[in-house]
Amino acid sequence: MVELGAEFVHGPRVELKRAKLKLEEMDGRQMALLDGRLRDVTGQFRSVIRKLAGARGAGTAQSWLATANLDDVERELARSYIEGFFAAPAAFVGIEGVANDQGMRTRRVVGGYDRALRGHADALRAAGALRLCLTVERVRWRKGHVAVQARTVSGAAEEIEARRLLVTLPVSVLAASDGVGFDPPLRGKREALSWVRTGGVVKALLRFREPFWLTRALRKADFFHAPGAPLPTWWRGSPREVPLLTGWAGGPAAERLKEGDRLAGALDSVARIFGRTRHEIESLVEGVRMVDWSEDPFARGAYAYELAGSPPDLLPRLAAPEEETLFFAGEATSLTGRGGTVDGALETGLRAAKQLLQTL
Repeated sequence: MVELGAEFVHGPRVELKRAKLKLEEMDGRQMALLDGRLRDVTGQFRSVIRKLAGARGAGTAQSWLATANLDDVERELARSYIEGFFAAPAAFVGIEGVANDQGMRTRRVVGGYDRALRGHADALRAAGALRLCLTVERVRWRKGHVAVQARTVSGAAEEIEARRLLVTLPVSVLAASDGVGFDPPLRGKREALSWVRTGGVVKALLRFREPFWLTRALRKADFFHAPGAPLPTWWRGSPREVPLLTGWAGGPAAERLKEGDRLAGALDSVARIFGRTRHEIESLVEGVRMVDWSEDPFARGAYAYELAGSPPDLLPRLAAPEEETLFFAGEATSLTGRGGTVDGALETGLRAAKQLLQTL
């Protein structure tokens, strides 16, 4: 089982409990390549998470990094974590938003994340209410009426009319000039969307002949970090013995990968972490899959982050309905501190659905 998109479960998983999913803890050692040596930095990594959770102020993560009480290793880990996890330069991300997302355990869904939605999808399909392979191009609306203009994979135009519409588009698509058009425009959202960006992420999955990293010293390691490498964060497969490593480059690291050979960058990163030559690593590889989520026209990135200095009512404005006709959900509209997570996205969908039903 491999995950090309969302992989980890963060936070209280309120909505995921309903799906009765089995979760695997990712609480093993955190290893980092520092000064040419792979070191156990689990304690320092946890210290960074605690300090980030206590950060306050309206400044950027960059300014916090410059003044926070961190040793050199913690500062390096903190920068790599912020820019990777939030998929954005530290100079753009507000430290308040970073702090609100900390203190969360990291777990993984046994059997794959699609299990979280499989039951919902099956029920909708059975009711004839699930339409796939239909690209929405424009939404014409007025109070109490919407007309969704779409196109099938064969190019045929189709229009679906309703009294209400629940919009779950990523904010990157919602804000794009060539994304889904709304007529009339979403004037109530325009200013709020200007304070939100969606970070880029490149994910690499390398399958090897054998899990060569399962040495005695690294058997309990879950994550491997190499600050400055093309793909600076890697983690093991599930279960542990599966010969799979997943690489992650978010924000600035993802942007740099656009300029070069991504596979070469992935191989170089793994070689650097484990002290092998690139040729040695390449000779062990049996399968490769690379995904750049910023190139997906229906996602245009990974997940949203708030710019530093954003207004305090930003999230309520993103989540607010328009004329009791258009309702909005998605991780960027989470009002409970669960933005950037699948559980947060599910929670916003339930919230928006309840809002919609109350108007009928």
